[in-house]
Amino acid sequence: MVEKRVIANNLVVYSISHALVDLICAGALFTIYFNKLVNPQVLFVLVIVYNVLAFAFQAPFGLWIDKLRKPVFSAVFGSILVILSPMFIFISPLTAVILAGVGNAFFHIGGGIISLNLQPKKATMPGIFVAPGALGLAIGIYLGKAGIFYPGYFILALGAMCILMLKIKMPLLEYNKKKIEGDFRYFELIIILLLFSISIRAFIGFATVFPWKSNLLLLALLTFAVVLGKGLGGFFGDKFGWVKVSVTALLLSAPLIYFGKESVFLGILGMFLFNMTMPVTLVGVSNMLHGRFGFAFGLTTLALIIGVYPTYFDVHKYFSSGLLFFIIILSALTLFIGLKLYFKKFPEMHYKE
Repeated sequence: MVEKRVIANNLVVYSISHALVDLICAGALFTIYFNKLVNPQVLFVLVIVYNVLAFAFQAPFGLWIDKLRKPVFSAVFGSILVILSPMFIFISPLTAVILAGVGNAFFHIGGGIISLNLQPKKATMPGIFVAPGALGLAIGIYLGKAGIFYPGYFILALGAMCILMLKIKMPLLEYNKKKIEGDFRYFELIIILLLFSISIRAFIGFATVFPWKSNLLLLALLTFAVVLGKGLGGFFGDKFGWVKVSVTALLLSAPLIYFGKESVFLGILGMFLFNMTMPVTLVGVSNMLHGRFGFAFGLTTLALIIGVYPTYFDVHKYFSSGLLFFIIILSALTLFIGLKLYFKKFPEMHYKE
């Protein structure tokens, strides 16, 4: 059992750091956009490079960090690279993007491993850790687009967080391999179903466009709804059951998001429910890959970027609102089957509902 003080210290430090990391990365990228430092075609390539490094590369980086068993090193190293990124915006945009992308990946791996070990096998802590990233991302995008991203204060704050990461006590990492009991005929299928659900959810999240998002106040409310959804999804899932909470939330979100283009309230509520599934899928994959926390975390972000990738080429414009509605239902069905198999076939790999 991890001490409450250790849980609180790590959760606060890494959650705040997550917001700062994503804020600085987004701010740097959109400062390049605002100042037209590269032409649109090059900017598009830079966005792809950043997302591949920040999300797709978390899986191989995670394997390495799992081998080293040094998540704090990963988080601090990643943070330092992110701190250096804004310094190259006007000198070499490509260098700035590479530093931001690689730094983001290493930070997420380190912080993710820590969060997964604060309350082993449960979804509450990883959900709280991941949630502030959406807030930092939104603020960074706004500041960068507006041309008012001044990174100095954020860099100092992240630097202070790095010192705290090195000072606070780390939770005991459950890296010791245990004999996994279960029906291994379903092992790969369960992981694939959970990852597929993440990809579909990521696609919907980026493909859904609410016209009223142009209003800054409404955009802020939507962002807070996403943050709360991710932050509370794990808590409610652990308390009332992963299947009940995550699948029900996803099903309820479908009609709300469908009508959300006309209704601000329905759209915000829909996105709140839509994001509640994130902690459950993350921890489900991690529990199946026990002892490979960094790799598991990286697989979920790889699934995320695979889902987002088609939106870069406007594929979603060919999808009607009705079709997106049924895709959400498909995601819920995939998640339901994956979790049911997970609980039935590997009863020792999760907390007891």
